[in-house]
Amino acid sequence: MLGALEVEGEAGPVAVGGFRVRTLLALLALEAGRTVTAERLIDALWPGDPPANAANALQTLVRRLRAALRPAEAVQSRPGGYVLAIPDDDVDALRFGRLARQDPEAALALWRGPALAGLTSVPHLANVAASLEDERLSAVESLLLRGSTAGLDLLAEVAANPLRERLAALAMRALAADGRQADALALFERTRARLADELGVDPGPDLRAAHLSVLAGESAHHDPVRQAVPEGNGALPRSNLRRPLTSFIGREDELSQLTGLLGEARMVTIVGPGGAGKTRLATEAALRMTPGWIVELAPVTDPDGVPAAVLDALGLRESAPSLHPDSTWRPDGPSARVAEALGQHRAVIVLDNCEHLIGAVATLAESLLTDCPGLRVLATSREPLNVPGERLAPIPSLELPPVGGPPELAAGFPAVRLLLDRATNFALDAGNTDAVVSLCRRLDGMPLAIELAAARLRTMTARQLADRLDDRFRLLTGGSRTALPRQQTLRAVVEWSWDLLDGQERTLARRLAVFAGGAVLESVEAVCDATPDVLGALVDKSLVQVSAAGRYTMLETIRAYALERLAESGEEADFRRRHAVDLMELAERAVPELRTAAQLEHMERLTAERDNWAAALHWAHETGDVEIMLRLCAALTWFWWMGGYHQESAAWATKAMELAGNRPPEGLVRAYAACRFAYGISLFGELISDKGAMERLWTEMEELIDAAEREGPVHPLLLISQLVMAAASQQNEYAAELTRRYAESDDLWLAACARMIGPPGGHSEENLEQAAAIFRKLGDRWGLSEALLGLALRRAARGAPTDDLIAEAGSLTFEWVSPMERISTLTRLASLRVQAGDLEGAAADLARCRSMADADTPVFALIQLGLAECGLASARGDLAGARAGFEEMITLLVDAPPVPQFVAAVHEGYGRVLAELGDVGPALEQHGIALGKLGDNPDLPMLSTVLAGFALAEQAAGDAERAAVLFGASAAAEPADQAPGTLAGAESARQSLGSERFELLHGRGRAMTRAEVYELIGSTR
Repeated sequence: MLGALEVEGEAGPVAVGGFRVRTLLALLALEAGRTVTAERLIDALWPGDPPANAANALQTLVRRLRAALRPAEAVQSRPGGYVLAIPDDDVDALRFGRLARQDPEAALALWRGPALAGLTSVPHLANVAASLEDERLSAVESLLLRGSTAGLDLLAEVAANPLRERLAALAMRALAADGRQADALALFERTRARLADELGVDPGPDLRAAHLSVLAGESAHHDPVRQAVPEGNGALPRSNLRRPLTSFIGREDELSQLTGLLGEARMVTIVGPGGAGKTRLATEAALRMTPGWIVELAPVTDPDGVPAAVLDALGLRESAPSLHPDSTWRPDGPSARVAEALGQHRAVIVLDNCEHLIGAVATLAESLLTDCPGLRVLATSREPLNVPGERLAPIPSLELPPVGGPPELAAGFPAVRLLLDRATNFALDAGNTDAVVSLCRRLDGMPLAIELAAARLRTMTARQLADRLDDRFRLLTGGSRTALPRQQTLRAVVEWSWDLLDGQERTLARRLAVFAGGAVLESVEAVCDATPDVLGALVDKSLVQVSAAGRYTMLETIRAYALERLAESGEEADFRRRHAVDLMELAERAVPELRTAAQLEHMERLTAERDNWAAALHWAHETGDVEIMLRLCAALTWFWWMGGYHQESAAWATKAMELAGNRPPEGLVRAYAACRFAYGISLFGELISDKGAMERLWTEMEELIDAAEREGPVHPLLLISQLVMAAASQQNEYAAELTRRYAESDDLWLAACARMIGPPGGHSEENLEQAAAIFRKLGDRWGLSEALLGLALRRAARGAPTDDLIAEAGSLTFEWVSPMERISTLTRLASLRVQAGDLEGAAADLARCRSMADADTPVFALIQLGLAECGLASARGDLAGARAGFEEMITLLVDAPPVPQFVAAVHEGYGRVLAELGDVGPALEQHGIALGKLGDNPDLPMLSTVLAGFALAEQAAGDAERAAVLFGASAAAEPADQAPGTLAGAESARQSLGSERFELLHGRGRAMTRAEVYELIGSTR
């Protein structure tokens, strides 16, 4: 990156094409090993003008980058973003930053040309390139200070940076030391003239001192700062910095960035909430920049006491004149006294805990920086000091482990490392990992809270502690007795910040706590009666965090404290209701938009509110607010449906209907019907083989939808559910009539869905093409994806090309859907790729699925993934691997939902693999189990597949005639199985028997009744 972007793989250079793909790689590489949020990437890739489907466009770029970097799986998904999983030292720009302070010559050797060449039209990367160039010049200056000019063209460097006086001064001294006094003096004249012409200023003290040095014939290399500052009156005061007794954990990256900032700026403020570890980070940084002093301002209550605290820290108080409130500005004031003590020396002063004295500290810091040219000031505060030249170093939470990972994974994350280091006689193992991860996540990765929790682990288990975190303020006490009182309990940490707020800020902070998952500005204004300036003040004071996407959130600990204050205020019921109503109206506005080109925008907006939905629904349920409960749940039903959150939808729908009672309340019939749909659809897979239960569900929904339509227009998915349940209840004529009616509807979305589903007996390619065209016209990506997958399956069944359909469907996968839905989509895509012969593409899709699977992934999704993996293994000829995969799935079926087609698919697939391996007896046994699972009202496509599997097993046993009959029976169960293995098996039987004999036996099988077929295969049903 220190030049044109180049990638080197194990086998040599790697070509990464496309401007935006290269930009994405650069953005990730600059944060190597750390998660970069999708919001940050989108802002950088499309500054000021993101596409309407920015999240999907980003996913497309990520896929292209992954393809370019294969076989390396370097770009990995993380919650909320992506990470380039490579070490820092594999990125020359990051390695340069580390080397620049230790070995400037080695650092400069990394450069091949202008940083990020060809990518600086991207504003963010232009800023990075400018910063890297500034660091490069600082490294050049460091090299010159060491008396070395190795590899440097001094005159060229100065010519490229004619207004950089320090570089010019050092170059003059180096030239003079090399006997080139004339060149040095000419350089001074050129620089002086440029300063006068372009800036209208004279040379500063550094450049003048270098000029005098050359004129005087001095040749030694000197630091210009030391030339410009008087020597002082003796030895430096003794540093009061002490190395902490505990190890420094989890802030290595922040420390590196902070020391880099202090190398560039003289005033840096670490900002963050209480307990984030600001003091410890500042101390570690100062210890690396000695001499240094830390000024503890927490005990100081009077702003006039700030100057005295600085003098005390430097041990200068006893010799200082008596202090007056205005002494900061007096010639004999503290800044002058510090300047006298420090003289020309470079040093750092840490002003710790400034937030309660912000004005006085800012004034003193500016005075010290003015009077002490070699001084750097490092402050810690909940808010910026707003001193000229101040650079901010926000301190984030410690990186948190994912939920569900093994102990060795969790132990690598800073939050867990800190807990383990501070706990006594505690070890991480498989039994307590989930509890430890929960602890760290619920404590927001805040170091002080984690240290207090670690102290509790002496007397409680991790699970006991995690289960009691709702009472965190009573629980997390007993911090170090030597710590400040406000750092000894979690409550004291938060109260210190709360007490610094004014009345308006406290009011907004407690009201904002009703948002469980944060909020955008418009929601905060609507619910909390907030103004942007008060909200901005809470952000400045580290009580509220704001993301790059403009979402305002509170850390869980701060929110818990604010909720206590909200309850005390008597406002809780009012603002809980306002919060729920705002969310309900947002969800209801989104419902029609989810079927348009605005779908992606609204799905992402609703996805961001998932924690808020849960909080609002819990409140409505607990308070018995039937209207909000039903309306909110009903509006979210369609969001949950598209996102694949079917179990969540069914659970809330059940609670809503229980609250409403057995009959829908007047005026809320449509909302009640939507909830009944969500509940019924969750049972559909289990009821489909129970004809009586399906007919009862169909009758109930028919009556409910009729009543809902009398109240007003209903959601088209309710109408689609009518025809699906009619078909499942074998009301074929009625289902066909509904299909025809809805396919011609003026509601294009309803028409597209009806054509995609088709009449009983299956849908045609023509209908699917029409559905895809309508969804494409509407801009509905979800519907288009489903139609394309269905169309690809139909084409693949007749051996037609599907590459175009697979590519388009693949580009429509979404980040906002549930992991189960994402796995479902990708596994279907992978199966299509296998049929099309794209085994590598299928493997990539399945690898993505496997990386998404964790302890919370439903068994249904795991088995769906396993089926696709076994299909790929079979296609590759790895029958042993396929057999092992099926055996694992058989064990998973114990915990799987009892969906007949699903269970039958596992046993049938296992039977086919066994047949290919020559284990005919076990193969027939597995197919028998599959047939039994389908029940008395079997799913016809699955029945056809199972019967074809029987045929393949008989063929493997050498009985081609019996196989031909069973192939015929399979073809009679329409839509018939068209899997490649089935078609190949039938053709093999034809070749073995001859066409005439095969057709005779095949026709006999097609003519058999189901009972005759079952008798033929020896079913025990």
